[in-house]
Amino acid sequence: MRKINVEGLQCTQAVMAVLREMVSMKDGEELHITYEEPNARRDIMAMVKRRDYNLITEEEKIIVLAK
Repeated sequence: MRKINVEGLQCTQAVMAVLREMVSMKDGEELHITYEEPNARRDIMAMVKRRDYNLITEEEKIIVLAK
């Protein structure tokens, strides 16, 4: 399981940080993303939908993805 905290990052910065983690994930691996900005959440979710990753859960300020 990987964890990344993008609190305090603006939308584009948060998305790029998450993308760097996502591309190096192995099949079956999970990524826990902690965010603060609602727009960062929106942009991260849009990126996830365009790629081959699964949304495991979404709680308040936390997104969990799997490859």
